[in-house]
Amino acid sequence: MSEKSMQDAWVLLSRARGVGALLRLLALLSPVAALACLRVASGRTLIVVDVAVMLLAACCALVPDTHFGALAVTIFGVAWLVSVHHVLSPWSLLAALALLVFHASLAAASIAAPSAAWPSAVRRRWLRRVAVLSAACVATWLVAAIAQHNELPGSGPLIAAALALVAFAGLWASDVVLHRGEQRGR
Repeated sequence: MSEKSMQDAWVLLSRARGVGALLRLLALLSPVAALACLRVASGRTLIVVDVAVMLLAACCALVPDTHFGALAVTIFGVAWLVSVHHVLSPWSLLAALALLVFHASLAAASIAAPSAAWPSAVRRRWLRRVAVLSAACVATWLVAAIAQHNELPGSGPLIAAALALVAFAGLWASDVVLHRGEQRGR
């Protein structure tokens, strides 16, 4: 990123209003929530990870359509894998939801200028998509927690069938969510 593009990003960010400002705020706050979940789940703070993720999140808030977000999530994911031993704690669900908000806010922020006006139809569509993905995260965590609690034996065909069912449900849900908005517009 050049010095000129950074100056342009600061100028654009200074004009952020409404939804554009909210999306950039979410891009900053959702990694804080994820890092707090990491802290509670692992019982310790990883200063290097905290600083790296927050610097990358700040860069994402400034310029959301870069690869800094993927790098922040990768660093966070590696830190989670290394330091959290209770994989199905409620903190893992909360961290996943925080990362979902981070990703969704960056994706939404990258489609319009920070000062752009967002029609209510666009806001509803984005909120519907985030709600569907949040529900999928919660459902996946619940199924995994129930399977672990009941100590169900592993089964290759059962896992394959479950993954196929989840993929089908995801395609169905995305088709319903995406086309419902299109039908209303006609």
